[in-house]
Amino acid sequence: MRLPAAPSPALPGPAEPAGFSGPPGLRRTAAFLAFSTVAALTAGWPLVARAVPDGEGLGAGQVLRLGPISTQRVSLRVTGVGWRLSRDRSDTGTDFVLTRDGIRLRASRVGLTRPQDADRLWTGLRQVLRASDGGARLGAPRVVRTDTGRAGQTGSVSEGGRSGRAFAFASPARDYGLQVVVLGEPGADAGALREGYALARTAVFAREGV
Repeated sequence: MRLPAAPSPALPGPAEPAGFSGPPGLRRTAAFLAFSTVAALTAGWPLVARAVPDGEGLGAGQVLRLGPISTQRVSLRVTGVGWRLSRDRSDTGTDFVLTRDGIRLRASRVGLTRPQDADRLWTGLRQVLRASDGGARLGAPRVVRTDTGRAGQTGSVSEGGRSGRAFAFASPARDYGLQVVVLGEPGADAGALREGYALARTAVFAREGV
């Protein structure tokens, strides 16, 4: 999944990616979420890069942390075996891509300027997907919970001939969030896909004690 390019820092605010629609307030919020996903990709990647060489397999139970400082991080625990870190398809910040047997998992930390923006993480994710691929589809969300009980949203997703599920969770203080998209090629192993979904649900935010 290619995210839309961030606007020049000289501009007064983020430009709306192509394909945005809806009320002006919603467009601004979705544009901000898309911009935040890209603009935040500058600090957390070294935490992962130092720990895992490019292409090296990840062990079951290995913890990956995203975020610039310890109080702003979210952790994910590798579920199952066979996952590999794809640094060449990841950005140098709080965003990483894991691959396994025709499955791609992208996890992105998204900064939020207002607590109410946490309620629009799903809308922002839909706009990001459509801006990068006009044929991408994100289904209606339903409630899902992390392994620690934090409520979030999940729904079906399809992009570029792949299909799977997406997840969105907000931090306890609603000042940043996590978006995870798990996509499998046609015929991808169903068990591996389920482990990708389970990996998304391992999310633990800093203020939850990790």
